[in-house]
Amino acid sequence: MKTLFLKRIRRAITVSIAAMAIPFFSMAPANAQTFTIDTSATSPITGLWWNANESGWGATITQQSYMIFVTMFVYDASGNPVWYTMSCTASGAACNGDLLRVRGGTAPAVPWSGANVAAAKVGTMNLSFSSNDAGSMSYTLDGQPVNKQITRQVFGPPPLPAPALRGSWQGAIIETRTNCSQSQNNGARATYGQYEIGMGVGDNGALSIQLFGVTGLQCTYTGTYTTNGARLSASGTESCSDGRRGTWQSTNMLVLARAMSLDFSVQLDTTETCTIAAVLGGSRP
Repeated sequence: MKTLFLKRIRRAITVSIAAMAIPFFSMAPANAQTFTIDTSATSPITGLWWNANESGWGATITQQSYMIFVTMFVYDASGNPVWYTMSCTASGAACNGDLLRVRGGTAPAVPWSGANVAAAKVGTMNLSFSSNDAGSMSYTLDGQPVNKQITRQVFGPPPLPAPALRGSWQGAIIETRTNCSQSQNNGARATYGQYEIGMGVGDNGALSIQLFGVTGLQCTYTGTYTTNGARLSASGTESCSDGRRGTWQSTNMLVLARAMSLDFSVQLDTTETCTIAAVLGGSRP
């Protein structure tokens, strides 16, 4: 019976991962108490960004792995619309590069000619992110310093994946352990089983995850979550029946009708200290 259950669990986690096409190792860093830009193929920074208190200007940020391209649509001192661009390489939670003013070209209604297109350096820009949905933009423009707080502009009603997490799942937690005080505990491991997820309704609230492993291990993850309807962030404490305890944090999640994946990090603070990067994945039973 146990063998049959294990086969079902392994099949569930395999099917869910294939359906979502998420590489397990596009996880946040193991010590991700500090935000780091995800440079995997998911490229979560891409989108339309603005300052909600300054409606009228904004920026499109396009991410392709570790490369980021920014286009700002703003106005000059005379109130005329003008475009600025910047490209940079992500490092940690930030990136920086030269700020260019782009001019020239032709109107949309006439044949295109790029003969007079010119891009001139007018300063430098630094982007810094505190999450996939918030950050700051600091730059110099013709010698003048500018600092702006920016957030992702959500202009439509995206689906709300957070409530879909609630309920029963079958699957596994895949862990990669490093910096363990007992070196034999470093490395990868998987815990198969069933887990129950409980959470509030709305864009923030309490979150609990209870894991019932086929080996008898039981773990409880409690904390709080926030979501903008497109992404979920959560953090809290962990406690397991084998005495393990620590803190955890998650910033990446994907939920489909019958499959889900939740990336998170754990920092153990018991006598056996480890840094753990993990992914919780599975499907509905």
